[in-house]
Parts: sequence; structure tokens; C-alpha cells
Amino acid sequence: MSTETLNNDENSEKEWDSPITPEYLVKYNKKMFVLHLIQGVLMIILGTILDFSRDLYTFYYDYSGLNEGVPPAPNPEVAIEFTALGALVGTFLLMSALAHFLLAWPLKEKYIENLRKNYNPIRWWEYAFSSSVMIVLIAIFFSVVDIWTLFAMFMSNFLMNMFGWQMEKLNRNNKGKVDWSPYILGWVAGAIPWVIIIAYFVGTNGTPPNFVYAIFAVELILFNSFAFVMLAYYKKWGKFEDYAYGERTYQVLSLVAKTLLAWLVFGGVFQPS
Repeated sequence: MSTETLNNDENSEKEWDSPITPEYLVKYNKKMFVLHLIQGVLMIILGTILDFSRDLYTFYYDYSGLNEGVPPAPNPEVAIEFTALGALVGTFLLMSALAHFLLAWPLKEKYIENLRKNYNPIRWWEYAFSSSVMIVLIAIFFSVVDIWTLFAMFMSNFLMNMFGWQMEKLNRNNKGKVDWSPYILGWVAGAIPWVIIIAYFVGTNGTPPNFVYAIFAVELILFNSFAFVMLAYYKKWGKFEDYAYGERTYQVLSLVAKTLLAWLVFGGVFQPS
């Protein structure tokens, strides 16, 4: 049996040598559940009352005039009339609330078992959905309104988180040689939505509202912070060598990223001006 196989043994568990105990992390999830739930419900209510709409389009080519010598051209048509875009802000907060609820109560024992293996798959599945909704929302504010482009951005960001899951799964105990291939592929998948957003950011005519600039700067930094936490863990930099420390850092980053995006959206879109 190879060293790498030993490193990835699903049944192997480490002795708990961190000052951050599993019981502490369970209680931390309970707090995160409450904070995400309160904000999520509030955003759903505000987003419904303070209506903000944005149409999403398809840009299929129109070939109907080709026989008459009319060259084909994009024919934008409204695919979805998003009449409660503000309420979408609440959904990614509620997704996080659900994940923290599962980890703190129904799946508590499994969560602790996985922590001892330096592994938390639920985190990556929650991020896959919640952060993908976030990236779509950010893109819409940068005038990305083609529904299939938004779908591709959602799936690319989703796959980025799946690569994060695979990174933890393949390098379960962070011993021996680290397989960096999922990490590298995750960077590629995660960069694609931001390349599109930056292209729209640079190509915009006129000046977007200040809150749009704030969303771009804040969320770009926070989205990439998750990857650097993972890098710090597998490189064993300082306190990040402790998986439990990284687990708590992920939770804090998740709360900060979602909270700032939510309130930047509402503070900008629904200002009196």
C-alpha cells in the first residue's frame, strides 16, 4: 500500500490535539445558524417589500431573414422577469443557515467524526450552492443578463467548490505528499466567473453606482480568501496547520462574505436616491 493511499484512508482518524474542540465547533455552528437565519429571513422580507426587478435575456440568433439577404443577428428576448431580485439575497443566507443547522443538530455526530478525519463535505456542498447564487447576483449587478452566461457562471463556481471537496477528500489527513490537482482545477473553475465580471466591469459605458464597486472589491477579496485558507492548511502555515482553526476561519469568512454582500446590495439598491 502506497504512502498516498495511507494518507487517504477513509477510516483513519487523528487524535484530537487542537485547542478548538469538536464541541466548540458544534456550538459555533449553532451561533452561525442563528445569525444566518435572522439575516436570511430579514432579506426575504425586505426583498419582497422593497421590490427590485431585472430582466434576464436570451440572445439567440435570428436566421429568419437569411433568404432575403438579411444577415443573422442576435435577437434578445426576455427569458425571466426577475421581479423580486432583492429576495434572492436571502436565499444564500438561508442555505448557510440550513447547513449550520444540520451540522449542529441532526448530523452532529457525523460532523464530529468527519472533523477527526480533517474533512467536512457538507461545507463544500453548501458553498457550491450558496456562493454560486452569490456570483450570479454579483454578475447581474454588472449587467450580465444573458441567462445562459449566468448558468455557465453558476456551474463553473459550483465545480470550483466540488474541487475543494475533492481536495479535502484526497488529502484527508494532510500527511505525506499532497495531491494539488483539485486545488489547481478549482482555481481555474473559480476564475472563469470573475473573468466575465471583470470584462463587463471594464467594458461598461458610464460609471456604475458606488455600491457596485464596493461589491466587486469586497467579494473578489473574500471569494479568494477561502482558497488561501486551504493553501495555508496544506502548506501548514502557522495556526492554519490546525484543521479546526481553518474550519472556524471558513465559517467566519462565509458569514462575513454573505453579510457584506447582502447589506451592500440593500444599502445600494434601496437607497432613497
